[in-house]
Amino acid sequence: MQTKKFLAALTIACLTTQTAFSAPTVISQDAVKSLNVTVYNNGLGLVKDTRSVSFTQGENILSFRGVSAQIQPETALLEGYGLKIREQNFDFDLLSRESLLRKFMGKNIQVIESHLATGKKTIEDAQILSVDAGLVLKIGDRIETDYNGRVIFPDVPADLYDQPTLSINVLAAQSGTQNVELSYLTNGLTWKADYVAELNDAEDQINLNGWVTLTNTSGIAYNNANIQFVAGSVNRVRPLRPRPMMKAARSMAVMENAMADGMAEEQLMDYHLYSLGRTTDIASNQTKQLALMSASGVRVQKKYKFTNIVPTYRGSNGFGEFETNAQVLLEIDNNKASNLGLPLPGGILRVYKADSRKNMFFVGEDNISHTPENGKIKLNLGNAFDVTVQGKETAYTAFSNKAYEASYSLTFKNATNKPVSVKYVQTVSNQWTITESSASYQNLSAQQVEWTINIPAKGQTVLNYTIRVKKP
Repeated sequence: MQTKKFLAALTIACLTTQTAFSAPTVISQDAVKSLNVTVYNNGLGLVKDTRSVSFTQGENILSFRGVSAQIQPETALLEGYGLKIREQNFDFDLLSRESLLRKFMGKNIQVIESHLATGKKTIEDAQILSVDAGLVLKIGDRIETDYNGRVIFPDVPADLYDQPTLSINVLAAQSGTQNVELSYLTNGLTWKADYVAELNDAEDQINLNGWVTLTNTSGIAYNNANIQFVAGSVNRVRPLRPRPMMKAARSMAVMENAMADGMAEEQLMDYHLYSLGRTTDIASNQTKQLALMSASGVRVQKKYKFTNIVPTYRGSNGFGEFETNAQVLLEIDNNKASNLGLPLPGGILRVYKADSRKNMFFVGEDNISHTPENGKIKLNLGNAFDVTVQGKETAYTAFSNKAYEASYSLTFKNATNKPVSVKYVQTVSNQWTITESSASYQNLSAQQVEWTINIPAKGQTVLNYTIRVKKP
């Protein structure tokens, strides 16, 4: 029974008229009909390269030129009608002076030397004796090292290529031209998401733009390629076998709500797939940016936070006076109500804000993890200049070597013209109980407690509390 692309039983054995050896057929990049590149977060790329190939019945040796220099050859898969793969070779010994010298080791070449005074050129026959520790030639009856003349080679060996080449020995059931798909995994393709946010004057909304930053160090260019990006960490085991992933990728459909020339998003198993709505060129050794998403009027909450003002573990010298600045946080609910609600791949989100003259200034950045719809984004933009806290230990009583009670006084200050609310989160070790507190608090977990402190404009608020700690 025949399948669409493979024959369960080939009739190759009956092809008695076919010669036992076929000269290599070079499949250049000019034969490419379509090119699809899927890039993962961990530097892995899946290339699907469709080319037009003419077959003769029986054995064919196909040399696919222009494959990635960082191809994982064990993952290569050639698909076509009535084809059976016998063997494949990745030829990465590229054309250079050094490779030519090695290929002609022990063989005859010619050398040209110019006389320094007259400029007369002398051509002599020579034999390459060694290239490992420098070029050693036998010219006539003499041995030459560190030869400064020109070296002439009679030809280029058939197994030496000017670009990476994948050679595949194929048995074809019939003659004719057909499109075949070469798929393989490669290193040297990476992508990351970058976001730019513009904060409004009221500091309660942002305009958000996302970019895909794609870097290609795989050794070749990908021209007129369909590009897809997978967000999520794909487990990699050596040796890699791309077949299941390629079958899944082959059935992927671009979302109907994709913007023209924009990025469409869909779920792929437990990952998210982003597809560019047009083809593009990726030059070798190039970094380029592609628009990922855009959203305006996204609601944000600006917050101030202090974490662990008091040391988690009390030392023998207690807690000396301390002053620190508040963290400035922006929190975003990634939902439709906040004018967002998009799966966002992890990356760096940079925030800008305009001054009174409408000049834009950078006000901070932070990494965000892969954030699904209805997730929460928390950005730490830096430390506030005008919101600070001063603290000191006011009392200490040791009940035993495993239990003590300590009292603290923390003065929260606000030098701005507006009242602010700050969160103070304190981590406490061992077993603990707050026996007194001048402000209400809540237990976040077995090891964390949180206060919400309201500070008036140009004013301050004092928090006093006592905590009893018991060591196990």
